[in-house]
Amino acid sequence: MICGGSMHAHPPRCACLCRSSRIVVCRTPHAVTETALRVNAVALRVLTPRRLRLYPLAMFGGAAIGFLVFLAGSSGLRGLGGGRVGGDFPAFYGAARIIRSGDWKGMYEPATLQRAQAEFFPDQPGGWLTFPYPPFVAAAYVPLTLFSFKTAYALHSLIMAACCVAALALLLPALPRLRGSFLPCAAATLTFYPMVRAVMGGQNTALSLLCASGAAAALARRKDVLAGVWLGAWMFKPQLALPVTVVVAIAGHPKVVAGATISAATLYLAGAAISEPTWPIWWVRDILLPYAAAGLPPDLHSGASFTEVARELGMPALGWIAIGVVVAVTLRTVWRTQPAPVVLVGIASPFAVLVAPHALFYDAGLAMMAFAAAAAVSGRTVVPLLLVLWALAALEPMRMYLPLPPSTVVLLGSLLISIRIARRAADERPPLDDSTSCALA
Repeated sequence: MICGGSMHAHPPRCACLCRSSRIVVCRTPHAVTETALRVNAVALRVLTPRRLRLYPLAMFGGAAIGFLVFLAGSSGLRGLGGGRVGGDFPAFYGAARIIRSGDWKGMYEPATLQRAQAEFFPDQPGGWLTFPYPPFVAAAYVPLTLFSFKTAYALHSLIMAACCVAALALLLPALPRLRGSFLPCAAATLTFYPMVRAVMGGQNTALSLLCASGAAAALARRKDVLAGVWLGAWMFKPQLALPVTVVVAIAGHPKVVAGATISAATLYLAGAAISEPTWPIWWVRDILLPYAAAGLPPDLHSGASFTEVARELGMPALGWIAIGVVVAVTLRTVWRTQPAPVVLVGIASPFAVLVAPHALFYDAGLAMMAFAAAAAVSGRTVVPLLLVLWALAALEPMRMYLPLPPSTVVLLGSLLISIRIARRAADERPPLDDSTSCALA
């Protein structure tokens, strides 16, 4: 092809166009890659190790001060600026109160829940939150009912923050690179928007992160049954625990199923002691499935899973297509590559949130599992990309003006990064010697 006086025997994939003696050259994939590398190099010069240490700590300090000011400046349960203290905590605290009173059936009765939570909604008479969790979850919150609601909420927030720090601490033996930057990583985790909203909003995403990290740490020590115990302890959110267990088992760790069964059986017995032996049947039939299928008005614009987002967009079939693609790609990847333990759980965690029938934006806090694995395995080169995803999550309040929820994009991005790391590690793995072929030769 002749263009602008030059001849190419083999034209590039993107052809040149000559118009009025001007040459317009389309960018090739190679050029785009070079541009991305240059941008990444500039970002690395800006994000020096010192700044990567200081910025997260400064943000965490600001967030902690803001939370304390919010609590100290609140009048009763009325927060500053007309907000309400507690977030979703009334659902857990109210259910625990009902358990403590001996009326366990009231945990799932709207009228009983409304009475138990009436005082926690001072500016919303008749307001209440549903409690869709298994009975043993309410029992775990009973000790907090020994304190006033506001004190219990503050303690719960502190416990969830401690779970985030403990989750990272469990990963240190498997990810030694994190040792030199543990405090900044902990600060980045605690200021990650979905996790901030979960910790300060009375939710338990931090406990999910702890279970995922515990499983990864146990797998790294070749203790697959113990890893399963961690995953079974995660059954307070079975829509997340079950997909993670399946992914880990398919990746060459079938013994996790035994460990998960042990934990699940223990939790079943705890639930039976609180309520009745048949509780899993009616809980799934009457509570879990209807809740996941219908959703609630406050949750309609807070979903992060493909199912929730597709329902919000009015295209439920699109959600099933997305789930099918992600399931096929993820399972094929872990089956063929058998990733390192932390990378494996870094794949499984965002995967579980994306394919869950019900998962809200704060569940995207589990993307930090993938972030930690990527930063520890790939080093500073991947930090700019992780920082973009980390910052993108903070746009969640603007989701109504965006084509897709930021939490879903962050989860998908973290999943793809982890899959890429797993595939690259498999490609760099030295081939095994074929002793059979040698013997025949």
